[in-house]
Amino acid sequence: MAEAPVKPVGTAVIGPGRMGGLYARLLDQSASTRLVAVCGHGEITARNVALELGVPFYTGARYHDMLANHPQIEAVVVATSEWAHAGPVGACLASGKHVLVEKPMATSPSDAARMVHEADRNGVDLMVCHSLRFDPRFAAMRQAVARGDVGEVLHIYSRRSSQPEAVDRVLGRFPLAYWLLPHDVDLALWTTGSAVDRVRAYARWGASHRQDLIVVVLTFECGALAVLENVWGSPTRAGRPQNQLFTIRGTAGAVEVLPFENGLAIYGATAEYPDTSAAPDVHGQTEGMSRSLIRHFAGVIRKLWKPLITSRDGLAVVRIASAIDASLREGREITMSPVRDV
Repeated sequence: MAEAPVKPVGTAVIGPGRMGGLYARLLDQSASTRLVAVCGHGEITARNVALELGVPFYTGARYHDMLANHPQIEAVVVATSEWAHAGPVGACLASGKHVLVEKPMATSPSDAARMVHEADRNGVDLMVCHSLRFDPRFAAMRQAVARGDVGEVLHIYSRRSSQPEAVDRVLGRFPLAYWLLPHDVDLALWTTGSAVDRVRAYARWGASHRQDLIVVVLTFECGALAVLENVWGSPTRAGRPQNQLFTIRGTAGAVEVLPFENGLAIYGATAEYPDTSAAPDVHGQTEGMSRSLIRHFAGVIRKLWKPLITSRDGLAVVRIASAIDASLREGREITMSPVRDV
């Protein structure tokens, strides 16, 4: 459907840190949205983002005050820490606000299911920031599979490696099955269009160590197998500090996506690989898949198109992350229970 001029969606951000600050700037730049206010746990961060963008700010858990004081807020982006989504998401949904929440949607299936139920009960949209669906490379991958270019999907392999320093922010705060894996779990579910019926996960120290890793084997109802790897114990100087790969192989062909091969490297005192896909700066404007996600969210609210990511998509990923965590703790394969609508 062609995009028509519509009234900008009044929006707010809860959690204006690294990702929330990015979303706040995108909401401020977009013609389809208008940033009204921000609320952050840390006063300095919230104040700095608010001053930069010229909006009021609230600190701590004062998002209730923000929602009450600014009735023009129609939608909220929740980008708090992974383990702190339930409170603000619940408050926004109960206030009748549309919500876009950072991944993972929640760190327990019960919290995620409550969010889905609350969104349905209040008749508002709840989307999850599974932003890789807006990366043109992954979109093309999914389209190729949907067209039948690779035949029947047999095998999926993903690798998403990070640095030991990256895990320091989250280590010990929530199960790391919910940290990086949701990206690739969502891609696998989205691309195959099939549910998962068995999960087996492996780690060296139970995914609880700074030099640890997770390897997951998923068996899909369609018969496909997926192997997903997260390794955050890679030394910074061991090649590129981040390493990503996603491949799909079928009976008639294959698709390979090299997400970190961004086409740009700068070598000086250090090697730099600037972002060219997620949120690159192009002539002073933030472009890329994050901008596409925000534009899509605004269009969903204005009924221009249907959501590409539903609340139930987010819940499906959380259920699998929970099964991965259970498999690590119990040392066995987990059989997924049948999906029942919430």
